[in-house]
Amino acid sequence: MVLKSPFKLLWLSLLTITFSQENIWENAEDFIQSYFEPEEFYSSDYIQRIRIIPNGNNENWQQKILFENDRFKMGWRIDKSSSAEFIQNRKGYLSVQANNYNVIIGNARIQTGNSLLFGSDYNSIKSSGNLLSPGKIRWKISPYLGSETSSNPRGVYILKKTSEINYYMGVEKSAFSSGIYMSGEKMDGMLVGVLPKEGSLALSFSYHLKNNFVHFSGETAIKSNEVAQYFQLFSNNKDIIWLGQFRLLPKSWATVSGRPATGFGKTSNEKGILISVRKTMNKFTLYGWADMYWEVQNEFSFPVRSGDDFLTGFLYRKKGAVTLELKARRKTIVELFNNNSIYNLQKNMKYYYTFTMKKMIVLKWKSIHLIPSKYSGQLIQIQSLKCQNGKWSGVLGAVYFNTDNWDSRLYLIEPGLKGEFRIQPYFLEGISIYSKLNWKINDSNSLSFRYSTQRKREISEKWKPEMGLQLDIVF
Repeated sequence: MVLKSPFKLLWLSLLTITFSQENIWENAEDFIQSYFEPEEFYSSDYIQRIRIIPNGNNENWQQKILFENDRFKMGWRIDKSSSAEFIQNRKGYLSVQANNYNVIIGNARIQTGNSLLFGSDYNSIKSSGNLLSPGKIRWKISPYLGSETSSNPRGVYILKKTSEINYYMGVEKSAFSSGIYMSGEKMDGMLVGVLPKEGSLALSFSYHLKNNFVHFSGETAIKSNEVAQYFQLFSNNKDIIWLGQFRLLPKSWATVSGRPATGFGKTSNEKGILISVRKTMNKFTLYGWADMYWEVQNEFSFPVRSGDDFLTGFLYRKKGAVTLELKARRKTIVELFNNNSIYNLQKNMKYYYTFTMKKMIVLKWKSIHLIPSKYSGQLIQIQSLKCQNGKWSGVLGAVYFNTDNWDSRLYLIEPGLKGEFRIQPYFLEGISIYSKLNWKINDSNSLSFRYSTQRKREISEKWKPEMGLQLDIVF
């Protein structure tokens, strides 16, 4: 497929933009973030955020209010569309700190162990930048407003913290939970129990053994005569990072909140092995992983599905010089294919290739190839690093994409408003232009604005704009 002349002229003009040397260029990682749940930390006593995102004839509104001092924390969040009669999302909390005790009333985030009982909705994301993340056992209980679709629990939670032991007890509408976490020089241990209003008791034991060379961690959870298991063995060496993991999730396993890291992206019916390595030599870094997984049992006693995920990458980084990165990834799913009521196993493979260059600008090329369908797609992204001039800062970028269909789509993370995560799918053929602008009104308050527009050749000759406006007020 060939783009019409306006597409060509626009794309060529973007590639030949001359960027002013008078601006202060900062690291593009501020905008091209690789995590899926942005954290926000505040040092002020009062914050109010109002976000407006027009959507056709409607507007999506979000308001977030946070207040805190040495003893109290209070948060409130609402999400509403102007086309809806009622509020779609309402979350809030009150947190009180007294000596070693902390009481949370309302929405909270609970992450324990390897997330077999309590975890995040984003735990299934593997990252080449943090290969040891699957080996960490977590103990994180805090007030949390979450995202619009997050499944964080809500109730009354009492926490007690000492120098070596942490306790927590939670009462929700549908369950009672409690846990204890002990931290030592050579070993950490964690015991968590959940008693639902309907159903059977669930227990989880997590552990982390430490020495100078290797660490061993894991979580064992029991519920309704089923046992779920994670084992990890990983390095404690800065020169070479490696991890080996085994996981077993029974057929009908269900978490209380969030999801554990899996290959199929579900919370149940999987066993798998993950091996990952990262080696740094001066300015060069080599990394990769091999993740292989199988269904524990097929629902109809057919042959089980299986899959694998292999990645290898190369990174060259030198301070003050260009940064280059090349990645190749293959994901395979072997599943049943129905051909006139005859079921056969079919291997479906996806090949991804990514090249990134950073120096004054970010230039990225991504490609995908599907087998046996032979669908393919690719995109080219060009983006400025963060440009700052006085109280104004911003970023500008454009993407040309060309894929055969939705199945061969590609994803990119575009800069969003503060606290907003924007992962965008690109499919068919077209051009997307996006920007973000921030005005620091004073030391405490800021106004940010993002604007993007996209045009697809096959669907419409018109540009489809999208924008968002956000005001952050701090006292």
